[in-house]
Amino acid sequence: MGGIVVVTDDQIVLRAGKGEGPIKGLQSMRVMTGSPHITYLSSPPHHYALVHSHTETEIMVVVKGRMLFNGQWCGVGSLIYVPANEEYWYSTAEEGCLVSLIRPTGQGEIRAGREAQPATWAPLEQGEGASG
Repeated sequence: MGGIVVVTDDQIVLRAGKGEGPIKGLQSMRVMTGSPHITYLSSPPHHYALVHSHTETEIMVVVKGRMLFNGQWCGVGSLIYVPANEEYWYSTAEEGCLVSLIRPTGQGEIRAGREAQPATWAPLEQGEGASG
C-alpha cells in the first residue's frame, strides 16, 4: 500500500458494472487495486446476488441503505467479514444498498456457488396441496 487513502462521501462516483457473472446489476467505484483491493458496490432496490464466493477474504461496511445478507438484515454501519472461499448471497428490498468493500490481500477471483436445491422432489398426488 502506498499510504493513507481517504474517500469522502462527495467523492463517490459510481459506474455501471460489467453486467456479467453471479452478481449482475451492480454499480461500482474502484478506489484501490492491488493489495488491498478497495471498492464501493451499489446494489439497486429488489436486487438478488446469487450464491457466490471469492478467493480472498472480504470486509464490507454498509454505507447507505440495507441488505439481507445470508438471511440477516444489515443496515448502515453494519460490518460483515467473509473468509476466503465462503459462499454467501445477499438481496435488497425497497431501497438499494451501498457497501464499502475491502479485500486486504487483493482482488482475487469470484466463483459461482451452489444455489439451494431441494433434496427430493415428487409431484403432488391429486387432492394434495392447496385448494383453489
